[in-house]
Amino acid sequence: MPSTVAPSGGSKTQPADDQFNWQQQWYPLAPVSYLDRAKPTPYTVLGRRLVVWYHAPSQQWRALEDRWPHRLAPLSEGRIEPASGNLQCSYHGWQFGGDGRCASIPQADSPQQEATACGSQRSCVAAFPVRQEQGMLWVWMEAGPGAAAASQLRPLPLPAELLSSGGDGATPAGSLLGGWYQRELPLSAEYLLENLLDPSHIHFAHSGVIGSPSRAGSIPLHLAGPLTSQGGFQLHMDRQWQGRAGRQGGRGQQQAREIPGLVDLGEAAPAGGSGSVPAVTRFVPPGLVCPGTSRVFTAYSATGLPPVLQSALRSDALAPLLHAFQFLADLGAHQVIDGDAVHIHQQERTVRQEGRRSYFMPAAADRGVMLLHRWLDEYAGGGPQYFPGPGAASSGMGAAASKPLSRQEVLDRYEQHTKHCPSCRQVLAPLE
Repeated sequence: MPSTVAPSGGSKTQPADDQFNWQQQWYPLAPVSYLDRAKPTPYTVLGRRLVVWYHAPSQQWRALEDRWPHRLAPLSEGRIEPASGNLQCSYHGWQFGGDGRCASIPQADSPQQEATACGSQRSCVAAFPVRQEQGMLWVWMEAGPGAAAASQLRPLPLPAELLSSGGDGATPAGSLLGGWYQRELPLSAEYLLENLLDPSHIHFAHSGVIGSPSRAGSIPLHLAGPLTSQGGFQLHMDRQWQGRAGRQGGRGQQQAREIPGLVDLGEAAPAGGSGSVPAVTRFVPPGLVCPGTSRVFTAYSATGLPPVLQSALRSDALAPLLHAFQFLADLGAHQVIDGDAVHIHQQERTVRQEGRRSYFMPAAADRGVMLLHRWLDEYAGGGPQYFPGPGAASSGMGAAASKPLSRQEVLDRYEQHTKHCPSCRQVLAPLE
């Protein structure tokens, strides 16, 4: 089902062959550290229910539709059969391989009948391409015969420094710093994107955390290059902005933001600076769950680090130390999200009632939000296109889109993050 946010009347929809296809994209599914190889786990991406499990024979993670073809029960309630490594439905014992094909039907009347039934397309489960890269499991949200080949043609939504150049397996130029932060929020994806593309809220919503009202002022954002269906757009902020109290509100560095698959909050080195100076980038690949629900993923990459440190990061030599500090990093991320989430939840409900045309955005600092909706309207159908058919998530998952939630529900860190996070569970285990 499409987003319920209405397109603006001034945007011109691009031709069908130049439209962004929401299914033919890579999406972050879960940090690998969050997954358990011993059991299947349910996830929802783009409104479609998936079951994620580790297929030992191929030594790969797999993602299938979470829908048993026999009687439509969820396969995520099943188990991994030790002898075959297949995913087994715990209701009637049917087994499925990593490609989604049915491998065993215990109730079959004869070996011939079982072979015939297993060979039928009706006994198969849709399988989705997955990739494990930089500690994250990514899923391509199109299934079918050509999906695997199509997925290889599109790079993962990671900063360029974390991708192997040319896809030839070369070592990336950058390094992932620490682990991933993940939190599932009762907010629709387009409103989270608005927030990420809006630097002007930082000194107020996050005052005392990462901002200060005394540093607020004009923010000169401008579009760098064209809007495109697959590349989204880039915003540059290439000079300092002046706070109203006369203080500098920025560091004179370039910040680029891109959509659709990645919001890259990178800062390039200042003009005339040394290319060997380490540069840290915070990047956020949006996790689209269903209307009213999204996952926030955040990580940091760095370039220009000493080779010894780069090698240590890639070899997991610093893993114990980084794991210990991940809990503290998560607390900091919680504070930032808590400063935004209640505002965004209430905003989303109001927009659904009144429409986005009521927005009044007079300043250059609003340019990111305006360009986001221009891109969505012209190239992407007005908003995320969630899966509408069999296998779609139940309407209850998107409850935040239809009913008001209390402040406590919107900011429920335990349910949204802590009970899933291995670092947080390890720290809290002695207290439970």
